Amino acid sequence: MTKHRRTRNANPPDPPGPGGKGQRPVHADSPDECREFLEGLDELDADVIDGLVGRLRADRRERGPESGNNEWMDGPLDEWLDNIDHGRVDLDEETMATIAVGMHEVLAMRDALILSLIVDRAACDRDMLMTILSRPRTPPVSALVRDLMTAAFESDDGPDMGRCQAGITMFSAMACLMPLTMTAQPFAAIAYILWWLGDCRAPVYALRSLAADEGCTLAAIVLGASERGLGPACSCA
Repeated sequence: MTKHRRTRNANPPDPPGPGGKGQRPVHADSPDECREFLEGLDELDADVIDGLVGRLRADRRERGPESGNNEWMDGPLDEWLDNIDHGRVDLDEETMATIAVGMHEVLAMRDALILSLIVDRAACDRDMLMTILSRPRTPPVSALVRDLMTAAFESDDGPDMGRCQAGITMFSAMACLMPLTMTAQPFAAIAYILWWLGDCRAPVYALRSLAADEGCTLAAIVLGASERGLGPACSCA
């Protein structure tokens, strides 16, 4: 994939608390490894990103949103889950770009990835995540997401730190690969996970998201909740 270097207005985040294919996997609990990995990434060429955006839109138009979403994430989601399950980052740039473009075009893809970090795998498995990202607006799926998020929000047991570390590192890598205008969703996802963990850096990443897209609702929610001192039960425990 063609890429070029840009001057970024935001440094990638360190993992909270305690690479690409063809290189050794990055251990998500190692700040030094994560930093070295992220600093080695450059923004992809606009033609590559435009091609991915065009392909996803064409798939959704020709097959319908449900089938288009399913086909787009069938494979990338499995790699994402394998990485967070093992607390590592070992995705190639094409897969990360595919996921980043999906998040930009279909917010349900972003939401499914966030759920994979917050909700226990036993309560929300791979098939359930595919259903959530494929049919997000159907009443049964909306009710499922609401119930999962409510249960997680009210639980004193926080999400698994290793999974969150891996997810945040991959979201950070996606932000490095995308042009500024397409970094809003990765930064919003980072902000949300940090907020969920009670990390004081959450509003910083919410602001970075809003700088890329002032209409990003998730980032605005995180920023507002942080300013009011609100958070899930686990962040106050």
